Amino acid sequence: MATATLTPAQKRLRALLISTTLASGAAWGALGASLAEDASTRATLTAHGLLDAQSLPALLLVLAALPLGSAVGAPALDVVSHTWGRRPAALACSALTAIGCPLAACDGHLLRAAGLGVVGMGLGGYAIVAPKLAHELAEHGHRRLMPRVRATAPAGAGLALACGALGAWLSPGHGVAPAWAVPLVAATVSLLLVLSLPETPHWYAAQGRLEEAYAALRRMVGSLEAAIGIDRVMMDTGTRGEQHPLGRGDLSIARVRRTVAAGLLLELVQALPLGLAALCLGPPLLARAADADAGSAQVPVPLGVAAALAASWVAVGLAGTRRRGDHLAYAWIIGGVGASACGVTLLALAGTIHGSGLVALLTGVLVVLVACQFLAVTPACTGSIDPLVPPWLLRSQRRAAAMIRPAVQLASVLVPALLLALTPAPVALGAALGCQVLCLVVAVATLPWALRALR
Repeated sequence: MATATLTPAQKRLRALLISTTLASGAAWGALGASLAEDASTRATLTAHGLLDAQSLPALLLVLAALPLGSAVGAPALDVVSHTWGRRPAALACSALTAIGCPLAACDGHLLRAAGLGVVGMGLGGYAIVAPKLAHELAEHGHRRLMPRVRATAPAGAGLALACGALGAWLSPGHGVAPAWAVPLVAATVSLLLVLSLPETPHWYAAQGRLEEAYAALRRMVGSLEAAIGIDRVMMDTGTRGEQHPLGRGDLSIARVRRTVAAGLLLELVQALPLGLAALCLGPPLLARAADADAGSAQVPVPLGVAAALAASWVAVGLAGTRRRGDHLAYAWIIGGVGASACGVTLLALAGTIHGSGLVALLTGVLVVLVACQFLAVTPACTGSIDPLVPPWLLRSQRRAAAMIRPAVQLASVLVPALLLALTPAPVALGAALGCQVLCLVVAVATLPWALRALR
């Protein structure tokens, strides 16, 4: 991800960050593959208020389990990373994700929701521990790494969808387990990579263990860079020694107030392209379109369609590894949300197209929505706030961001699901488009002021 020569430890760090994001994206993709296997779920999502959606509460519970688990796991694993170190916290994140995946693949809504909650705890931990690892172990810090890392999430979702479709094609009705095997493998790889990396020098320095801090830094960047970088580590650790929660006195400082507002706005604006909803709700919608085309309620996502969609999502993820999130952030955000609104508008044609044409239309829109969020908006909203937060508020800011993100995810998947299940298709489409346009207008009015904090 960087043009400079990287040490083996730096390469393993980048592989670790990518594997954690792949696990996160694969979890959402596996959830979508699981919903696509369930005929009642497909019927509920396309009821449009005309059918008795008895399975709606179970569907909402399953969709909410991942974000709710993240909301629990983020603060808990932040305490672990602060008290016992970043390495044990990262190991716990990987272990929780790996343990939850087999449970999430089980039948039964409650057992599946419990497994999704455990996976969500691991993903919430990743959300708060991975930026610390990137900032404290990477030579260039997380400002350049994290935007590119977070953009790879669609690749994990695409792999999970492809494995689920292949499993269903080989053994009808058994595509859920292969889909959940993808985040399981990604979490296992993450665990092994964490074991190969040292504890961060910043944590060692905060504990007064200077020799271990220097040894960890030398292992990551080499002897010459470590001799220079240890002073920077000591200075950074010293200035962060007086961490305290964000208070009214801090908000009285104009730059702090603007930075906090920018961080909140950039978290909220990431829900507008509906890319996350496309990852988990797109596969059951495609399966429902295939049901209508085949005249059956037992048809999962066709293998060819799943392969094309998965390949497109993987391509989006690979393209995201080349994105510079700090370049033209405002233009990327506005362009991404605007293009996503155009993609949603195309869904108005769904009522006039049937069969393979409808499947092709849905596939194209799902690719557009995912690309707009993860290739355009998410990298532009990531990695620009932390360097501007005062050192004594950095931990408070990271915890706030890790708690806001699950709330945004919860709204971005539950609201579209409710609209699809309870309202007629034109009303659902109009509500989604209206929310996007309204939020885009608000973003156009407020982002220039907020993004001044990024300069």
